[in-house]
Amino acid sequence: MNTIEKKQPKLTIALLAAGQASRFGSPKQLASYQGKTLIERSITLLETVPEIMSETIANTINSEILIITGAHHPVIHQHLTNISKDQYVVFNQDWQKGMSSSIKTAVTHCSKNSVGIMFVTVDQIYITPKDIQSLINCWQQETSRITCAQYADHQGVPAIFPREYFSKLLNLQDDKGARSLIKSAPNVNAILLPNAELDIDTVEQLNAQII
Repeated sequence: MNTIEKKQPKLTIALLAAGQASRFGSPKQLASYQGKTLIERSITLLETVPEIMSETIANTINSEILIITGAHHPVIHQHLTNISKDQYVVFNQDWQKGMSSSIKTAVTHCSKNSVGIMFVTVDQIYITPKDIQSLINCWQQETSRITCAQYADHQGVPAIFPREYFSKLLNLQDDKGARSLIKSAPNVNAILLPNAELDIDTVEQLNAQII
């Protein structure tokens, strides 16, 4: 990596995959959907980010991927090693403290030249590259604002937080996720992403999508 690449601003993309998935009854991250595990599908999606960025932002900002593991780290890490995706893994040793611990782990491991962080989950199985592109394109218009998905009556992930919010992300407690910051932020750009509405919590929910 040359000096220019090291100094170039980055958009960090954090895949939150540290949960115990107690309602699912097994590591949800490794459940199969359309021939791939949920975590593999998510990584494949995020690896398209450099391609789907507009030329303007791609020429000025690179991307980096972090996969935050926790409850089922050994088996998930082994799976990702088997499919040559383990280079992205960051282990959240405090995963039992809830979602905030994974967010903090991601922010702590951002590159020093990260100008923003996007949070994505493994269980929103309908999210497409076009959805991610729409989110990034909206964010690049006002990179100082939070940009998030709007679905049903909610605003939430996928969401991009500019660096100015990193300290607030690090101050989240317990199982509070990024949505609490979105609600309290004075200026948020939300874009309609109906595909973000479904997130898989149970085996029955996943099976219903397979049928």
